Amino acid sequence: KNMKFIQAKLWDDSQRTLFHRWRDGERDNVELLEGYAFLLSGVIELYEATLDPRHLEFAIALADAMLAKFFDKENGGFWQSLAARDLILRVKENYDGAEPSGNSVATLALLRLGAMSGRGEFTEAAAKTLRLFAARLQQVPQAVPYMLMALDFSLQEPRRAVIAGDASSTGARGLLRAIHSVYQPNKVALGNSGAVEEFARTLPAKNGAVVYLCTGNACQAPTSDPVQVQKLLS
Repeated sequence: KNMKFIQAKLWDDSQRTLFHRWRDGERDNVELLEGYAFLLSGVIELYEATLDPRHLEFAIALADAMLAKFFDKENGGFWQSLAARDLILRVKENYDGAEPSGNSVATLALLRLGAMSGRGEFTEAAAKTLRLFAARLQQVPQAVPYMLMALDFSLQEPRRAVIAGDASSTGARGLLRAIHSVYQPNKVALGNSGAVEEFARTLPAKNGAVVYLCTGNACQAPTSDPVQVQKLLS
């Protein structure tokens, strides 16, 4: 319900714009990196919980808009706000306090979305942002714990748990619960339809929904057993 509300009231699909505030039918003209980055992270989580292709498509639209509006293509990193004539200073927030910074959240979200969609520009933008903040990550790592998670994610090929078959079926839901029951922060869960990366779309179902655990283009034998999924992920 929250997602439908945001898409109806705060997201302009024709302009690829996410507004910051809505009340009583009115919305402001403010656009902030944090809004795009945090919503992007949430939409990715929602996709992983449902495997609804519409959520992945919205995540890609958000990421494209965020890169176009806030990403510094020359130096890496994300500006906190849009350029404006009355803005004294544009900054790239790099402190994870009570809330993580927009740069940290955007970086990890883009790495995860790149692994799901196969869109190299998402992974490249995240890598360039990590390089920009490399000195801070090395010298004051306690100031950027969320970005450290993004760095950790980037250091190895992420494991992809691909559910092939009808994601809404009872079998697929049981497999998805098994995938999420194992704590492994550097994995992503995805289906084999919609805007997922090309290799995932080639993986077939086997008399019902099955899970392929893949790294790169190498996969474990598919299984429809939730217990086996947990063992493989562990």
